[in-house]
Amino acid sequence: MLMVYSAQAQKLKIKAVPDSIKVPFFNGIFVQGDVASVASSFFSKGKTYSYEANVQADFKHKLFPVFELGYAGADKVTTDNVGFKTNGYFERFGVDLNVLTHKKDSKPTTNLFLVGLRLGMSNFKYNISNLTITDDYWGGLPKTTNYNNISTTKTWYELAVGVRVEVWKNIFMGWTVRSKTLITKDKDGDPTPWYIPGFGINNTGSSLGINYTIGYKFHLSAKKKPLDKVKQSTIVITK
Repeated sequence: MLMVYSAQAQKLKIKAVPDSIKVPFFNGIFVQGDVASVASSFFSKGKTYSYEANVQADFKHKLFPVFELGYAGADKVTTDNVGFKTNGYFERFGVDLNVLTHKKDSKPTTNLFLVGLRLGMSNFKYNISNLTITDDYWGGLPKTTNYNNISTTKTWYELAVGVRVEVWKNIFMGWTVRSKTLITKDKDGDPTPWYIPGFGINNTGSSLGINYTIGYKFHLSAKKKPLDKVKQSTIVITK
């Protein structure tokens, strides 16, 4: 009996089973391009156009700092023969928060539901031609004026809500809806630019934007921890 018990004891194995799956601090970087801006540029037939991409980091699968860079412009003539033309680069800085949660004993989902904040900026020049100005105080005949190479810098903030889904291994697609509010005011004497790169059409000082991105997530290899360094683990004895 002693010999049988000794043989069975040698087959017993001791392993540590984590009570919760630990999420690494850094989980990689997304590189994404915006498809919606390309599509809208095509359908606008050159009146407005925009192209942008972004780089976003993944921390704890919860916080996602992001940097967005793009190029946009407009070339429009109204029915009154007033022309507006501009182009320039823009950039945005911000952070997204993933509001999806997961159980402690389950693997975090790769799908994301994000809410975020952006600060945008664009330095650009614009031209306005055939603008008719009427002096309501002194009266007289309307005057046609051209404004050329007006240089300005505009800043704004954005509130964003979006979804991102892994459609294939490390390939993600998703959409984002943005509410944009202009911060910078126009200088005295300068006419209001009809279009601001990165912000969009500027009629009321606010704008609504939609992005649809396709991108790839680059991972960094992580070292596996030894068995005796696994935190919050339960010892299980198996044969």
